[in-house]
Amino acid sequence: MRVIAGKTKYKKLYFKRNQLLRPTRSIVRKSFFDTMMGLIEDSVFLDLFAGCGSIGTEALSRGAKKVVFVDKSKESISLIKKNVKGFENAEVIKSDAVDFLDNPILKEITVAYVDPPYDYEINQFLFKLFDVINPEAVVCVEHDKKTNLFDSFGEFRKFKSRTFGKNMLDYFGVGYE
Repeated sequence: MRVIAGKTKYKKLYFKRNQLLRPTRSIVRKSFFDTMMGLIEDSVFLDLFAGCGSIGTEALSRGAKKVVFVDKSKESISLIKKNVKGFENAEVIKSDAVDFLDNPILKEITVAYVDPPYDYEINQFLFKLFDVINPEAVVCVEHDKKTNLFDSFGEFRKFKSRTFGKNMLDYFGVGYE
């Protein structure tokens, strides 16, 4: 797996495929970054449930001002640190996602990518996330298409959906149509 575009295009990304870690496929990453074009550069980006950090590393390559990687797995944190070596604007946090919701950096986030395990209680979690994240943020949630994700969470409304086989990307924001 490699970075798709930006200043570190073709950079090799370290990952370990197992039942709990499923790196986001390049077609899904490309679609996400094509959709978010113009919002990534100079963003404060959150890669939540980061896994190997492929999404956040791509955001760094494409000019994000800062990327915060969050994962609770020691193995994932090790992989992320390898993948972001050389980037000064990467912050890697070992934390459970629910515990991370107390972090004040959430008020600064402008773009977030949320990719929990497919059996995660995502709707409950998203209500909590959207209650504390910057209200101007755009949040993309990757999930299994069988998951019945709500269309709105408070002021945050779903404004776009894309399906990729078993995967879906749903985009949320305030004031987007």
